[in-house]
Parts: sequence; C-alpha cells; structure tokens
Amino acid sequence: MSRKTAILFTLLALASAMASGQTVWRCGSSYGSKPCAGGTALDVTDPKTAGEAAQARKEVSAEGKRADAMEKARLEREKNAPKAIVIGVREVPKPEAEPAAGKKHKKKKAGEHEPEGFTASGPKPAKK
Repeated sequence: MSRKTAILFTLLALASAMASGQTVWRCGSSYGSKPCAGGTALDVTDPKTAGEAAQARKEVSAEGKRADAMEKARLEREKNAPKAIVIGVREVPKPEAEPAAGKKHKKKKAGEHEPEGFTASGPKPAKK
C-alpha cells in the first residue's frame, strides 16, 4: 500500500470515529454540530457491518497494490524507452534587441569614422 493510501485510510478512520460520537444538525442548506432554530438532527452512523468495512479495506488495499505495480511498470518503460528524435527543427536565433524608437545605431568597426554630412552624387566623370 502506498503512503498516500495509508494516510487517507487513517484520516477517514479518524473522521468516522469522531463523527459517530456527534450529532449533526441540518440548518437550512448548512450543516453543523450545534442545534439551530428549525434545524433537523441527522443520523450519520455508518450503516456498514464490521465485515463489510473489513472487505472494503481489503479491496482498497489490493487496488493500491495494483496501482503501485502499474506505476512501477510505467516508470520502467519510460526509463528504457528510446529518446525522441526531432527532425527538421533548428534552434531559432534570438532576436536582437531593438533600438529605441526613431534611433538606429550601427556598430562601428575599429578605425571607421562617420562623415559630418552626407551628400549624394553621381559617378565621377572619366579623366581625359
């Protein structure tokens, strides 16, 4: 039996033991341990016999063992499974950080300088 199942059984056993000694009151659409005006006392005792409860515990224990075995088998299959091969996917280059709006800066190479002004001109005439 897994640890979670054992904890669940323990909590359920404690809850049922505590509930069997208390009277539960229905007050409209809510339930509580204190009587209220117009409230109704409810019978919350477990209707199962001791034999039925023992059979239910036995079945839950067996189911927990099957679940643990299935998990162990799945983990073993996953461990021995071949690694996935992805074909056709390349690493996507990271986008470069965009400059602030309206400003575009180029990186300068060593020794380059930027002219003061730029004037477009046509080709130089050939020398005669």
